Amino acid sequence: MPISESELYDVAMLAMAQRQSGEITTSDLIEELEEYFLPTGHDANILTGRNDTYFSQKVRNIKSHKTSPANPIAQGLVEDIKNGMKITNTGRNRLRSLGHDV
Repeated sequence: MPISESELYDVAMLAMAQRQSGEITTSDLIEELEEYFLPTGHDANILTGRNDTYFSQKVRNIKSHKTSPANPIAQGLVEDIKNGMKITNTGRNRLRSLGHDV
């Protein structure tokens, strides 16, 4: 079953929170989420005319879809920064409310 963009949000924030700066580049985030989710099937397929997968596009969509109400950037959980993203204090509080030690 394909992985939805929204399934990536909390795991992406954990990846950010595990860094001292709270920041992660988009390419590092793609790598970490690929290791976590191990995409298969459609998600692992290469996009037509591109060198990346449907899964990596979903990760990049976190930034691209930042005005969507469900998006962590729109919700103030994550900041859109040059070349990546950064977790906010609000994002850290959300992870704590889910039982994560961040």
